[in-house]
Amino acid sequence: MRHVILFGGSFDPIHYGHLEMAKQALRQRHADELWFIPSKLNPFKTGSSSFEDRVAMIKMMTYGFDSFRVETIENSLPSPSYSIDTVNALRKLHPDTVFDWLIGADQLPRMHEWKSFDTLKEKVNFIVYARDQDIVDSPYPLIVGALMDVSSTAIRNGHTTQTKPSILRYMMEKGLYLEVMIRSRLSEFRAEHVIRVRDLALEIGEHYGLKKETIALAAMCHDLCKEDSLEDLTRAMRASYPDKISLAPAIYHGFAAAHELSTRYYIRNKQVLSAIRGHVTGASHHPLGMILYIADKCERGRPHDNEALIALSKVDLNAAFRQLKRQQAAYEQRKRSTHE
Repeated sequence: MRHVILFGGSFDPIHYGHLEMAKQALRQRHADELWFIPSKLNPFKTGSSSFEDRVAMIKMMTYGFDSFRVETIENSLPSPSYSIDTVNALRKLHPDTVFDWLIGADQLPRMHEWKSFDTLKEKVNFIVYARDQDIVDSPYPLIVGALMDVSSTAIRNGHTTQTKPSILRYMMEKGLYLEVMIRSRLSEFRAEHVIRVRDLALEIGEHYGLKKETIALAAMCHDLCKEDSLEDLTRAMRASYPDKISLAPAIYHGFAAAHELSTRYYIRNKQVLSAIRGHVTGASHHPLGMILYIADKCERGRPHDNEALIALSKVDLNAAFRQLKRQQAAYEQRKRSTHE
């Protein structure tokens, strides 16, 4: 009989804590395989990623581990799908397999609430993952190991990056959690501005054949560091752009955001990074940079009517960019004259 451990969860996204649990369970139970079983989430739930994206990220995390695989059966089961339904379906497909079901110690107190729990525990062997220093009183076999201080929520919010670099890059480039991250990082006022910039950038970008995900990434992250302290912004400038430290501090946040995207989230798209660095002054002349510059200055929450310039940007991006640069230069000149 084959011995397989089932590890269910949303994995939204999967992280190093999940991987450690899986490795320890496989080793301590001497199982043949461990199957990750991503749950089917509500497609209308804000901030959650698709089943397909979560499967892709699990495959990235488990690449090179021959005893790990992703089992997608829950996506084909009727909703809502319960553990008992999953187990029944798997046992029917794999009658020659003995299944363990891996859970965290925090799930123990409420297991009795699971649908058909008494039947379920006759069909699988529950195993419980517990921290080294916190061995729990469990009626089921324990998997003892380190419990990392990481959660999928913290990754979605941008508070930690404890998952594979390829997953971090994937989730940013696909825009899986960008709005959640921005709203967690920035004030409501600033976050709403960012959302409006994204919407307008996408509206303009439709006319120039740029990928929506690329436009959204640049727009959503252009003010990522806008509310960081001057001390933090200066530190980022010294670390990555020491030759730009003499520039006005008001534009540091664009450089800091590009630095964070490249070093923390492994973004390598030069057009995205350049557009973000230059979004305050319009330094990037790539179409993405021009679109972001226009969207930032003309988003519809601004106090001025910019519809004529927005309309122009959809038919002649270069002309709209040049016109806006002239307007901004004149505005800056008036400000200087007022303060003289």
